[in-house]
Amino acid sequence: MSVRPPGSVPRLSRRSKILIGIGVALIVLLLVGPRLIDTYISWEWFKSLGFGSVYSTVLWTRIITFLVVGLVVGGIIFAAIVLAYRMRPVFVPMAGEHDVLARYRALVMSRRKTFGLAVPVLVGLISGLVAQSDWQMIQLFLHAKPFDDSMNDPQFDKNIGFYAFELPFIKFVLTWLFVALIVSFFASLVTHYLFGGIRLAGRSGSLTRAARAQLAIIAGVFLLLKAVAYWFDRYSLLSSTDKYPMFTGAGYTDINAVLPSKMILLAIAVICAAVFFAAIVLRDLRIPALAVALMVFSSVIIGAVYPLIVEQFSVKPNAAQKEAEYIKRNITATRAAYGITDANVDYVKYAGVGTKSPQDVPADETTVENLRLLDPNILSPTFTQQMQLKNFYGFPKTLSIDRYMVDGELRDFIVAARGLNPQSLTGNQTDWINQHTVYTHGNGFVAAQANTIRTGGDEDGDARRLPRLPGE
Repeated sequence: MSVRPPGSVPRLSRRSKILIGIGVALIVLLLVGPRLIDTYISWEWFKSLGFGSVYSTVLWTRIITFLVVGLVVGGIIFAAIVLAYRMRPVFVPMAGEHDVLARYRALVMSRRKTFGLAVPVLVGLISGLVAQSDWQMIQLFLHAKPFDDSMNDPQFDKNIGFYAFELPFIKFVLTWLFVALIVSFFASLVTHYLFGGIRLAGRSGSLTRAARAQLAIIAGVFLLLKAVAYWFDRYSLLSSTDKYPMFTGAGYTDINAVLPSKMILLAIAVICAAVFFAAIVLRDLRIPALAVALMVFSSVIIGAVYPLIVEQFSVKPNAAQKEAEYIKRNITATRAAYGITDANVDYVKYAGVGTKSPQDVPADETTVENLRLLDPNILSPTFTQQMQLKNFYGFPKTLSIDRYMVDGELRDFIVAARGLNPQSLTGNQTDWINQHTVYTHGNGFVAAQANTIRTGGDEDGDARRLPRLPGE
């Protein structure tokens, strides 16, 4: 039996319900309407080009992903709430004199079905909307094919196709299972509290055996999934960008510090999961609490601090030697990706000795004249200095290369558009009128012949080599 909680629950009038319904409908229309219009326009555009089946595949993949993820996440949360409700004590506790949550408990108990469905539906909708944006990754997984047998990684000897197609999908599934379990844990916690499974009385509270068992099982499953995630995190190390721009992929610290750390954390996660499962029959809650503390402490010390120490005191003082093997792996993988391998390229040693006589050099005049003397990666400051015109104009940090016919010959040019640089505006140039009506676009196009350099001298006769800027 249950005891009616004190206090009356406010009820909405018919007019208020209608107004709220209209407001919700308008919000949904504003959020969904533009999406539907954009989908229809995209469908007509693809169909007009004869690729309607392509867009329908994308659309159905997104819809099915939305439904599957939403139903799985929402279903797990709903099952946890229903299970917590069914395992509630026979007697719901009466509101005590100092029970500050009595009014909220009364509201939930009066609308059990509404609150029981609201959280799973809301979290399921949000999860489905977020997950459907990963439709490309799902299609890659569904159409996964192994790469060439020779293209296995040097660390785990797994085919590159696993990293391109399967690993992202596995991490995707683990991520949404983590979300479902975390929300389920807190939803079960709140449900048990509202219906008397957890009681906060005096200095120490109490919880029923059913509440302890359910929360321990959810926490234990979460830790087992965490152990699985640690296992697959090992493979993610091979796409690390910690050493960028020197190279990409696993470095010395990743293989010799982070990789062992993942295995140690995996073992700790399994042990902590076993502790939580044991808490189903053990009444002492200090043991699961110690397991949580051990997991957090291990993640910080073993997972973060130890690799940082190895990187700082072992790798950085002797990086050239420590990283040599991993740089070689990166170079080998890059050559394989671009097809620059022994099967496709013949390597010939060059002694650095010229083989042409001075009489034969003029025959290569066309090639010599097109040798690029200007570097588009470092020329931007010179463009700015000589061709900026106004303080609010500027050029990109890296310029572009193009070719034009000059006097009947095709020539290389370093080119750039003189664009507006809003950060350089000063004074009254920054007011609204000037920013939106005057200083709105760039002015002009600058080109410099890539193989021509002019020389200028100062009073001391020192020569300065400057790029020749024909201008606009």
